Amino acid sequence: MKMRSMSGAGSKRGGDSARGYNRASVMKLVLEEPGIDRTRLADATGLTTAAMTRIVQELISAGLLKDVGALATGNGRGRKRSGLEIVGPGGFVLGLSILAFNSSIALTDMAGRTIETVRIDPTDIGNPQSTLDEIAAAAQALITKHKLDKGRILGAGAAIAGYLNSSGEVWDRSPYLGWPAFNVRRSLAERLKLDVTVDNVNRCIAVAESRMGCCAGTEELVLIRAALGLGGAIINAGEVLRGHTNQAGHIGHIPVDPDGQLCSCGARGCLNTIASGWAILDRLGLSDAQKVGPGTLESQENRLKKVLDLTAKGDPAAENAVREAGELLALHSKQLLFSLDPQAVVLTGPLGRNAVYCEAFRKTLTAYGITARIVTAHDHQITGPAPAAAALALATQVYAPSFDIRQLFADAPAAATAGSDEALVL
Repeated sequence: MKMRSMSGAGSKRGGDSARGYNRASVMKLVLEEPGIDRTRLADATGLTTAAMTRIVQELISAGLLKDVGALATGNGRGRKRSGLEIVGPGGFVLGLSILAFNSSIALTDMAGRTIETVRIDPTDIGNPQSTLDEIAAAAQALITKHKLDKGRILGAGAAIAGYLNSSGEVWDRSPYLGWPAFNVRRSLAERLKLDVTVDNVNRCIAVAESRMGCCAGTEELVLIRAALGLGGAIINAGEVLRGHTNQAGHIGHIPVDPDGQLCSCGARGCLNTIASGWAILDRLGLSDAQKVGPGTLESQENRLKKVLDLTAKGDPAAENAVREAGELLALHSKQLLFSLDPQAVVLTGPLGRNAVYCEAFRKTLTAYGITARIVTAHDHQITGPAPAAAALALATQVYAPSFDIRQLFADAPAAATAGSDEALVL
């Protein structure tokens, strides 16, 4: 498992220090190589033995590391060294997914193990206040169920079906939910009484896969989530590529035909109109239009699921429509892939789990000379939205220089959750 610290949307911890960087480096090395000893840690970080001893003792005292017994040296002679491991139950994070009709909460420990994931069915998904209230209540119930010390809940991540503004805190646009612009980070932080990191669901999955999933350690990755619509995320040099306005990765709105069909965004000929789930339904005469809204989405999602089930039964019309969409996605994303030259391309979402769509996508990319490793949800277990949000919290709040270890000691002051953005807090 690889865990890089990273900058994340909405993480507002205090200023980073040299000690914080060193502590984060030690924690990540122990996570990646359980059993590593203090001498090797000192060599890997460039710290003195004395400095390493202080940091390790601090982490042990905080309940985050533990000694795992004596390790024999290479020749079996001399003093035996004591190895170290992350204490999984030493800390926990919450992962929240807030999607049009797939909201859930994951509880994950320090080692990245998911303890439990529970689905949330909001009473009125169109109402952000009541939805966030219900999510927060369910999160508290999950903590209570597992009898966890609230002081050991180190933060939360949220994967959203929407777009944040450049501050990384304000839910600026939510076409699938119709919510107004508001400061989603602060709204969640005040309810949960935790620090919260928020990002688009596709970015959360990309972070999870590049740090602890099937592409662990990958520094250059392009993720495409193919569902009714197409979304994407880019990992560049180990970090999420955000763009000038925090909007990078909208692969579904790449223009491919100026005279094409009208997209839900209002433009004509977006990639969504020819390679998405909507496009498949349209080819089969099953789509009303690229309408948005939870009710319409759920109806069309159910239609898409039936079409994908038909491909598994060998239905020729369904197979042809799905295959063509997969080929067109590859055809029109190859320019992006040639430009970015990623190590891996990850295809996920309902279409990413379909054998026909995945085979068409893979074959077409390979035929055009794309040499990146192509990973699909049909062939691999791809992290779900809520566990991915938990992975985001671990990367940005725990295995990060900004992690405030003082919160784990009894006399630590309460962490502040207020942010600088003056947008509406619901």
